[in-house]
Amino acid sequence: MLDTKALAEATALIVREHLDKSVHAATAPLLARIAALEARGTDRGEPGRPGADGRDGVDGQGVDPAEVERMIADAVARAIATIPAPAAGKDGLDGHDGRDGTDGEPGAKGEDGRDGAGIGDLLIDRAGALVATFTDGRTKTLGMVVGNDGAPGAAGKDALGFDDLAVEHDGERRFVIRFLQGERSKEFAFDVPVVLDRGVWREGEAYKSGDAVTWAGSLWIAQKDTEAKPDSGDGWRLSVKRGRDGKAAEPVKVAA
Repeated sequence: MLDTKALAEATALIVREHLDKSVHAATAPLLARIAALEARGTDRGEPGRPGADGRDGVDGQGVDPAEVERMIADAVARAIATIPAPAAGKDGLDGHDGRDGTDGEPGAKGEDGRDGAGIGDLLIDRAGALVATFTDGRTKTLGMVVGNDGAPGAAGKDALGFDDLAVEHDGERRFVIRFLQGERSKEFAFDVPVVLDRGVWREGEAYKSGDAVTWAGSLWIAQKDTEAKPDSGDGWRLSVKRGRDGKAAEPVKVAA
């Protein structure tokens, strides 16, 4: 921090030294001459005759304000150059911390604040707004919390009941459950996994899963929809195997 008081004292000292030097430069020849004359009279022991008039002295030099201003500026620059530069900080040059200021005088006492109020009750009014009642008696509407009733929806259709139910069976595996009400219709179809006797297997006929046929004296049941021959192993399962031929019967003797 720049010490302005010290700078002012240094500036005054420089001006004073300059003025002293100027006065001394102007009066030094005259003082030297007077001293020489006094010394000469002392050596002879008696007063001499009056001497001739001396030569006119040289006019003294006045003080140039511009020169004084330049000398002051140079002196100030030299004084500032002697001030230690602040140490480099992390984010630039950090100066010295200033002194703490003095505490100000306490301010006037303010007025006491009003007592706070809590919520004493909440209710929804007939319009659907939430109203808060505070402990100090005040009330405040906080906004709508119940919406208006929506427009009536379209009339619903009559449900399908047992009176609208019909069941159909194709005589084999297929069942169809159908609901009929005017032009409305809803049905559910499914197959029951039962074995149906289809007789002797016939080439070129399509058989469905669960169909039973006889082939080569054995009973076969289809495991999937197929047209293959039962003994080919493709989609058929042997259910009852053909029995072996029995022995020939012996002749029966008839009594005479």
